[in-house]
Amino acid sequence: MSETQSARPTVVYVDDEELARKYFARSAGSAYEVLLADGADEALSILRSEGARVSVLVTDFRMPGRHGDELLREIARDYPHIVRVLVTAYADKDALLDALASGEVFRILEKPLGVSTVREVLAEAAAARPT
Repeated sequence: MSETQSARPTVVYVDDEELARKYFARSAGSAYEVLLADGADEALSILRSEGARVSVLVTDFRMPGRHGDELLREIARDYPHIVRVLVTAYADKDALLDALASGEVFRILEKPLGVSTVREVLAEAAAARPT
């Protein structure tokens, strides 16, 4: 692994939609190493092996099985060094406000995600990672 690759922050993106995962990975650009998961279980599997080097986790809110807010609570408990971002296409305001108020979420983004928004939020989240 080159020095440039190891210096890139690692981001985990969780979404049950394959196209959303591909779009996010392209949007993040070459400044980040992006690991993709199709749901909470796969994200947790990735974190078991790669959690120490993950800076940011971005997850969709509504997914089959466990929702993103449940995943974020588990990440906050087990991986407090990871900055957590929630993405939603739905206006479930109460659930989103609860997640934000609990301190489990750094930012909430609404779909569709634009390239500039993804890059801006990743930069802010990577800079906010506790040392």
